Amino acid sequence: MPKQKAKSEGGQRSLLLPTVDTIFKKLFGDERNKDILADFLAAVLGFEIKPRDIILIDPHLKREEPDDKLGILDVKLRLKGGKVVNIEVQVDNFKGIRHRQEYYISKMSAEQLGVKEEHQNLLPVVSILIINDYLLTETERYHCKFSMLEETEHFKLHDLRTIHTLELPKLPMDSHGKLENWLKFLKSKTREEFMSVAVKSRPMTRALEELEVMSADEATRMIYDYRLKMARDERARLKDATEKGMEQGLTQGLVQGRKEGLLQAVKAMKNEKMDIETIARITGFTVDEVLRL
Repeated sequence: MPKQKAKSEGGQRSLLLPTVDTIFKKLFGDERNKDILADFLAAVLGFEIKPRDIILIDPHLKREEPDDKLGILDVKLRLKGGKVVNIEVQVDNFKGIRHRQEYYISKMSAEQLGVKEEHQNLLPVVSILIINDYLLTETERYHCKFSMLEETEHFKLHDLRTIHTLELPKLPMDSHGKLENWLKFLKSKTREEFMSVAVKSRPMTRALEELEVMSADEATRMIYDYRLKMARDERARLKDATEKGMEQGLTQGLVQGRKEGLLQAVKAMKNEKMDIETIARITGFTVDEVLRL
């Protein structure tokens, strides 16, 4: 969730931010907003997509066994021709997020086939991760695309799995283009920021209109505020756990350092031909511990 709740703007109620998962789902995962979704997908995938080419499907990943992990994607759809696409929005980078992309895309591939179906019937799966944090330290690029390539000659093994990452903080403010405009829209915080970029296309103008409607709805705002509270509480728990871990690690380090210092002291005393009982009394070790050292 966003790190700070948006405040009222000049007497108007603030717009709800589309990087909150519940708002993103309403904005891009509603049957009535396929024109918005189609324009965004075309910007990411690089080919024309019409609203009628999109079939929205249940975002829950199927469980093969009762104790399987339950994956819930923000938006899941099938394009004309059968390609399956999932879109996930995250605010914070967290441990395991890269592995989770592989888990989701693997589940989406596997759930296509029934028991008697052939592997050649598998259709391509595309995962799009939008993150309002830094994810890939290996590059400064805000849009990365991963696929199955041979390491030396870089030819494709197949086209069955593709992962797109979109890192909002890396986007330069002076960048231009269809995808760049959508990313600016997603990372906007104030009504003025939304309006300045929404005028660039009809689908983004529609997206702003939908945000205005959602922002005026009390039930939607209550859910939004609840999600913000959950995110703040989770960050506080993580911060507390981190601080406790650092404190514990520091204490352990000091204890370990004391032991190493005493060990060196014992060695120095033995080199000076001091008797074992005197060394034990000075260091606090037992006679047996001194003898073992």
